[in-house]
Amino acid sequence: MKRIVLTVFSLLLLSLASVANANYPTYLNGDRNLILCDGHMGVAWYVDRTTLNVEKYAPPQYIISVNIVTATSAYGNEQDFYSGGKGKITEVRRARFFYNWDLREMYVDSTGKDGWRFLPPLGSWAETGVSMPAGETAFYLAYKMKFYGSKKFYDSFLKKSICPYGDEFYARI
Repeated sequence: MKRIVLTVFSLLLLSLASVANANYPTYLNGDRNLILCDGHMGVAWYVDRTTLNVEKYAPPQYIISVNIVTATSAYGNEQDFYSGGKGKITEVRRARFFYNWDLREMYVDSTGKDGWRFLPPLGSWAETGVSMPAGETAFYLAYKMKFYGSKKFYDSFLKKSICPYGDEFYARI
C-alpha cells in the first residue's frame, strides 16, 4: 500500500513539473516570421518580423513599430500548444516603441497617438505585460543589439543587479 501511495504521489509531482516546464512554440505554426516573445496561462504572443518598421532613427532615440500576434491552441488544448502544437491567431495589434539608449528607457504606445507609457526594466508582468518583451524583440530585430538585456539593473527585492533578459531570449530571434 505504501508503495502504491508513493508511486501515485511521484506521478503527481512529475505531472506538475511538466506543466511548470511547459513551453510555447518558438515560432507560431513553424513560421519563422512569428517569433515568440512571451506566453502566459495558455496564451502566447509573437512579434511579426514582416511588420517591423523603424519610424525614427536618431541615436540615442529610436521609434519602432511592429505587430504583436496573440495566439492560443488551435484545438483548445493548452498541453498540445505547450508541446509545440498548432496555434490559432486570436488578435493582431500594432504597437509602437520609443527607446532612449542613453537613459536606457523603453516606452510603448498602443494608441498610435504618442501616448507613451514607460516600461520599467524590472517591472512586473502587471506593469509591462507583453509590451516589454515585444519591445525588446523589436529592438533586437532592427539593430541586432540588446536593449534592456545589455545592462544590469538593481532589483531592490533581490538586493542585487540583474539583467532582465538572458542570452536564451535572443537566441530564438
